[in-house]
Amino acid sequence: MSTKKISAIVLLLLGTAIFVAGASQYRKSRVPNPCLVSFTKSLGGKASMAFEDSLQRVEDYGIAGIALGSVLVFAGGVLLFKSGK
Repeated sequence: MSTKKISAIVLLLLGTAIFVAGASQYRKSRVPNPCLVSFTKSLGGKASMAFEDSLQRVEDYGIAGIALGSVLVFAGGVLLFKSGK
């Protein structure tokens, strides 16, 4: 195998793994544990704000993972297509 094909396969696998991890984190931020949500809301104040900030951070990391994974999969696909010719 040529170096381009190996690099393309590594990029595809890495991109897929990062994409799946990002999607998992994003889904986790969209559907938080209802018991934890009600508990932090009952505490109010700083606890509730910290929980919302934590959910926002997880959502941002998930979106970043999805974007980075998509770029890596696209780059791996282009490299694999170019190495085939």
